[in-house]
Amino acid sequence: MISSREIILLDERDRADYEDFLEKSDFKDILQSWEWGEIKSGFGWKPQRLAMVNGLKKEGIVQVLEKRFFSGLSILYIPRGPVIDWIDPEAVSDFLRLINGFVRKQRGTRPIFLRIESPAGAGEGLKRIFENSGFREYFKTVQPPTTLLIDLDRPQSELFKKLRRTARNLINRSEREGLVVESKSGKDVTQTDLKAFYNLYKITGRRFSFPLRTFSQFELIIEKMGRSGKIRFYTARIKGLVLAHGIVAVLGDRAFYIWGGTGRNKEYSKFFNYGYIWGMLKDLQASRIKTFDFWGLGPTDDKNHPWYGFSLFKTAFDGQRFEYVPAFDLPLSGLYPIFKTLDWIMTPKYRATSS
Repeated sequence: MISSREIILLDERDRADYEDFLEKSDFKDILQSWEWGEIKSGFGWKPQRLAMVNGLKKEGIVQVLEKRFFSGLSILYIPRGPVIDWIDPEAVSDFLRLINGFVRKQRGTRPIFLRIESPAGAGEGLKRIFENSGFREYFKTVQPPTTLLIDLDRPQSELFKKLRRTARNLINRSEREGLVVESKSGKDVTQTDLKAFYNLYKITGRRFSFPLRTFSQFELIIEKMGRSGKIRFYTARIKGLVLAHGIVAVLGDRAFYIWGGTGRNKEYSKFFNYGYIWGMLKDLQASRIKTFDFWGLGPTDDKNHPWYGFSLFKTAFDGQRFEYVPAFDLPLSGLYPIFKTLDWIMTPKYRATSS
């Protein structure tokens, strides 16, 4: 049976419908939001929003980011997309076939490859579908390959009880020391707030060897996502002293803790961050968030892994370890092997934040 599905190009008039479909999907991710495309457009990426339709029915959406180089060469990237029913093998196969045809027909550009980092969980079935559609598994990912998902759709007492015993004790200790966790919406974040966040973010980045984003990118995040209500800004204080800041992206009933920074003060416990995250979780739960994405998780049995420390910290909050399908590339040019070799030599295998 021949599928009647097709790919269509969307524009600004389709924005509300695009966002509505995204928020209602079980496979939603903030990196597929319209605003994320606007943010990346300020840093050399061109976003295109597409929909997979079957007659009049929309069955999927996707935001494709394009980075152009000299002589019309470019790379195409789909972070945490497409937003389709990843449980339906036929829908996945049809999308991969259709996106293959779409990118090959684009004029005015010469893409080297299309990379997809899907929002679906790892499984041999999906890997075979990618491979049968001409895609090749890549040796690393841009986004963290594994994350921790915390279920907030349960009583707070149950949530607290499920935390590691050490975490519960340290949360109580931080509260005795006077820890207060404050939150505000993105539209209320001031330039002073953002500068204070960025100072702690840089300190934390150096501590854990994170690839730091520019201050101007965070200005765009607050401007674009804050205006649409997709940002919560957190501050942790003890007796007026600021010890942590965090920016949480919110999409429907899901929250993503992608960017944060913590400092240390010899007068207070260095473990205050347990109380800080607990305060964040309580605030998000009160806002009817059902799932908290801790954004990035490494192994907790390998002390030499660069993510070991913060991964051990994150798992203290219970949650489900979620491993994504690996990154898959669709080679579109004879230059692809050269690009892959250079990427292998020049860039790190592990990243801790989105790109």
